[in-house]
Amino acid sequence: MKGVSVLKKLIYSSGFLALVPVVIILYFIPSFGTKFKLQVEPVPKNRANYVYEDLNSDSISEIVHSGKGVPYYHVVIENNDLQVYDQWNFQDSIDTDLSDFFFGNYDNDKFKEIYAFTYKDDSLFLNINEFFDPHGVSLNRCYITKICVVNKKVTSIIFPAGFYDTNGDGKDELFFSIQTGFGMKPRQLYSFDIARKELKSSQYLGEICQFPHMVDTDGDGRPEIFGLTVASGNFKTPVPFIDWSAWLMVFGDDLKFKFPPVEFPGLTNQLDINYYSNSGFKGYIVTHNTGSADTTVLKPRIMLFTLDGKKINERLFSDMGLNTFANVEVLKSKNTYRIYLFGNDLLELDGGLKIINRLKSPFSSYIYHSAVDMNFDGEQELVIYSPSDEKLLIYNSALQKLSECKLKVTGIRMRFSHFSSKNHENKIFLSAGDDGYFLQLKKNNYFFLGYLTYPGIYLLVLLFIILIKRINTLQVVQKESLNRRLVTLQLQGIKSQLDPHFTFNTLNSIASLIYLEDRELAYDYMNKFTHLLRGLINDAERIYRTLGEELEFVTTYLDLEKLRFGNKFNYEIHIGQNVSQREQVPKLVLHTFAENAIKHGIMSLNEGGILKIKAEKNKDYLILFVEDNGIGRTKAEGQSTSTGKGLRLTGEFYDILNQINKKPIKHFITDIQDNDGSVIGTRVEVWVPVE
Repeated sequence: MKGVSVLKKLIYSSGFLALVPVVIILYFIPSFGTKFKLQVEPVPKNRANYVYEDLNSDSISEIVHSGKGVPYYHVVIENNDLQVYDQWNFQDSIDTDLSDFFFGNYDNDKFKEIYAFTYKDDSLFLNINEFFDPHGVSLNRCYITKICVVNKKVTSIIFPAGFYDTNGDGKDELFFSIQTGFGMKPRQLYSFDIARKELKSSQYLGEICQFPHMVDTDGDGRPEIFGLTVASGNFKTPVPFIDWSAWLMVFGDDLKFKFPPVEFPGLTNQLDINYYSNSGFKGYIVTHNTGSADTTVLKPRIMLFTLDGKKINERLFSDMGLNTFANVEVLKSKNTYRIYLFGNDLLELDGGLKIINRLKSPFSSYIYHSAVDMNFDGEQELVIYSPSDEKLLIYNSALQKLSECKLKVTGIRMRFSHFSSKNHENKIFLSAGDDGYFLQLKKNNYFFLGYLTYPGIYLLVLLFIILIKRINTLQVVQKESLNRRLVTLQLQGIKSQLDPHFTFNTLNSIASLIYLEDRELAYDYMNKFTHLLRGLINDAERIYRTLGEELEFVTTYLDLEKLRFGNKFNYEIHIGQNVSQREQVPKLVLHTFAENAIKHGIMSLNEGGILKIKAEKNKDYLILFVEDNGIGRTKAEGQSTSTGKGLRLTGEFYDILNQINKKPIKHFITDIQDNDGSVIGTRVEVWVPVE
């Protein structure tokens, strides 16, 4: 029993009662921000195609952008204040669908070069400019190869791969691939020796890697080249590695295959190839996707290949709970490569392609993703963007959301560049189509203050419950006080009604009847007197009783008073037609004023006294009238020795009831006047609210 008592005490405690609403509140309130805050600063539309790069190694970014003047295309270099350093004009055309300009440092000095491909008709040219080095490389209109033009529209795309010194002369060669749509050529991987102006190419291929990576996968100090291949099905002419299949192909810096390409037949097949290393293993993570309706093609999957092209593991996307399409991102974090799949869920896989982390995708639509060092701490973050939701999210390598923001971009190609201001403030510049934004991911120093909200909510609820309990306690105390006062007033009222003079006079009247041997009348009056006493005692604990019970009580009282005073007065009782005798009225409401009327008004008359009691209904009130034709209040005050205790107790009784009732009990005492203004009686009105 003691344990039950302790448990009940705990359950009814304020601290425990506050927990339930707090848990419900915390379930519905949103999270209080993130550990990082992403500041977004849009730029004017005319600056959306800007690219930021530190060209002279002073830790301050220069602004580089291209445009079409009259008559030349050009590239402009500006400082942070938009002041022009120089402008580079071209005789030929620039097409960003063919290639964006990009940056490199082939001679490994402190000055970077700008690389721009231009074209005229179907001829492709390479242009290089090392702006801040007067003796640096400057190359204009160096012919590269023929490109494909269909209906005056260039359908070839150039994908820069990177730089590497293949011949050991201290100067890097530029590596890039060219993929052509709606045409057979060019589809090759190239290296260009800038110092010697010599071009090398791979064998002609029906398929070539897009978005190529250059990574030293085997640790021999020389890079391998690989990327994305897509079975676009542009032509059916038999050629090596036709584009009706996707191919797993890896090149060396000599532009030759590291192993025979592995075929994945089927239109729209797509292979994304990424380097992966972990626990002594070095190889390739390959994801296969398809948009084909042909069910005979391979099902989408992720695979693990060795450096020599042997598949050692694979898992279907469907086995991992993913839909038919998923993208991969291989991120290097703290000297460890981590594998991520982006589909209807965001997954992190280990080296055995097992799921080690799963997060429900925040978007139901297609997303773009990139790996960018957003806060310049040397670790890349995962940047995810949904065009339909117009929202950008940033996750760390543990798939924990760092920040998010609303963002709208019009282009599907998102380009990130590092901007360092003249005050050495670092930002990421995002450009896509006609939209550009500066992004700055900073630690939210107030994030942990948000957790103070949780105990704050608990304390507020706890204080609220304590306040409610305190108010409830005060109300109970007040109610008990009112009840005690009501009981006291009732007892005092009973005492006042059992006035010894009234009792003795009534008993004397009954005794006189017995003496006169009018036993039947004596018995009748004795019966009424005992009925009156019984009513007072039985109703001692009641505050209200029905109008019928009150009328019965006051009638008994008036009959006894008539016995005392003979024919000195008569009484009349009138009940309105719409009045129910079951209406609740305060106990003794009629009796108190009837007794007062007899004592102070009618008793002073010699004869002809009349007491009228009426009950009427007026909307939400029952109106009770007690009228007499006595001498009036003014004369009565001069003749009576009464203290008026009965009326005072009645007024106090009604005041207490009015603290409980929704509507107050009202009573009025007025003199009844004749036409000449003389007082001919007293009227009492009691307005009792009808519940």
